[in-house]
Amino acid sequence: MNGKQRNQTGRASYTTSVERPSGGRLVGLRGVLTLLLVLVLPPVGLLVMWGRGVFRARGRAVLTTLATVEMAVALVLLTPKQQLPTQQPVPAAPAAVTVAPTDDSLDALYNIEELIYQQQLAEVVAQGGTERDLMTEEQKLNEANEANEAILDTVVYSVFNHAKYYHAEKVCQHQTNGRTLTVREAMKESLAPCPNCNPPIPSA
Repeated sequence: MNGKQRNQTGRASYTTSVERPSGGRLVGLRGVLTLLLVLVLPPVGLLVMWGRGVFRARGRAVLTTLATVEMAVALVLLTPKQQLPTQQPVPAAPAAVTVAPTDDSLDALYNIEELIYQQQLAEVVAQGGTERDLMTEEQKLNEANEANEAILDTVVYSVFNHAKYYHAEKVCQHQTNGRTLTVREAMKESLAPCPNCNPPIPSA
């Protein structure tokens, strides 16, 4: 009977060399203890459950999942939250203002371009030239435009009716010119410069 014999009453009896399997109540108690251990101490409980083969494979898989979720939640709750320290901005005092140098030698360092220009002008004048010779074409054009604008804004005179010329003075060769206007206005009215008093004439 493979280590098991039947007695006279028909019940199975076990020999001394064969261990009788645990009863259902003992297996149930071991399962409860393992379940509590898995819930309280998941790492230890999982080792005991898988090492001793408590519960079926499906039950062990479910308990392993629950224990993993429990450990993850505990890790999140126990992880300290880092809070950045708040710093109140403190207004800084302005730096001391540097006093501008008063020494002529120091001023010359800041006006090096002016010194170079004056040196070049002295060389040009020594050769019989003028300041205009140092000007670029753009500078000459700007100077001409400024001079032309000044001429156009110059006040001149003419007669009120049937005027042909504009004059530099109110009286020109016994003719009284009572009307006041600018050269710009005279040019718009197609008035010609007087050939006798030579009023200002703008460039074309």
